[in-house]
Amino acid sequence: MGYSFDPGLGSVKDRVRLRLQDTDLNNPAVQIFQDETIEAMLGMFSFDEACAQLCESAAAYFAQMADSVDNGPVKYAWRARVDWYEKLAVSIRSLSEPGPGDPIWTGATTAPMLAPNLFDYRTD
Repeated sequence: MGYSFDPGLGSVKDRVRLRLQDTDLNNPAVQIFQDETIEAMLGMFSFDEACAQLCESAAAYFAQMADSVDNGPVKYAWRARVDWYEKLAVSIRSLSEPGPGDPIWTGATTAPMLAPNLFDYRTD
């Protein structure tokens, strides 16, 4: 297995690959995601959410495979990969924190309120 992360590169894309274990640099044909896909997800979502979205994408990809393949000395258990990526997505979301300068995420959504509706409240 080749190296999985070079801190000298300074690429967020490399950090995503490390987190998802999509790191076989000696054999790019077995990497799950193309660089452009990772960069597009990073452009649409925060780092943590992009990683979680990519995990769900990988789980969906492996879910299309046969549950297991036994080809003599080579055996694949695709269902195990589906479960691993689904659990990783849940884990990433449960540990995610806002990035520098991001608003604090409370789980609540907000919308601007131009005028409160006080119809049901008594004022006397």
